[in-house]
Amino acid sequence: MKAGLQAITMKISEDAQKYSQERYMQIKDAIDGEIDAENKIYEEEFNKQREALKRHNEHEFTRRIEYHRSRLNRELLLYQHELTDGIFDMAVAKLRDVSADEFTVMFKSAVKWLKGSFTLHLGERSKGKLINSAIEEAMRETEGLSITLSHDTITGKTGFVLSNDNVEYNNLFEDLIEDVKKDNTATIMKEVFGNSSDWMFM
Repeated sequence: MKAGLQAITMKISEDAQKYSQERYMQIKDAIDGEIDAENKIYEEEFNKQREALKRHNEHEFTRRIEYHRSRLNRELLLYQHELTDGIFDMAVAKLRDVSADEFTVMFKSAVKWLKGSFTLHLGERSKGKLINSAIEEAMRETEGLSITLSHDTITGKTGFVLSNDNVEYNNLFEDLIEDVKKDNTATIMKEVFGNSSDWMFM
C-alpha cells in the first residue's frame, strides 16, 4: 500500500514538474515575444528620432552656412562697389585739378566739330579756367561756330555745357565720369576681382 502511494506521489510529482516546465516555457516564450516586440518598437522609434534629429541638424547646419555665405557675399560686393567708386572719385578729383591750359585744350577739342550758335555754361569749379580769348580763338578755328559765355555757372560741377534751342552737349566732368562708371563698372570689377565664380562664396 505504502509502495503504491509512493508510486502515485512520484507520478504526480513528475507530472507536476513536467507541467511546470511546460508552463514555464510557455510563459518564457510569451515574455520573450513581448520583449522582442518592445525592442522592435523601440528600435523603430529610435531610428525615426535619429533620422529626424539628423535632418534637423543638417537643415540647421545648412541654414547657418547659407547665412554666412550670404553675409560674406554682401560684404565683398559692398567692398567691390566702394573700390570702384573710389577709382571714379579719383578720376573726378584729377579732372577737377586740371590747369587752365589743359581745360582750354579740352574745350577746343570738344567744340571743333560744332556748327551754329551756342551758349556756354561753365561749371562752378571751372570758373576762371577758360578766358574769353580762348573762346574767341576756338570760334576763329571753327568756321560757322558762335559761342556766348553765360555769366551763370552750374553749381558744384566741373567742366562745361554747350547748348542752344535744339541740342545740349554736356561736358561736365562729374556727369561724364558717371556715364563711364555705368558702362564700365562690370569690366573694372572683372579685371580687379576676376570672374564672379572665383570670388563668390557659393
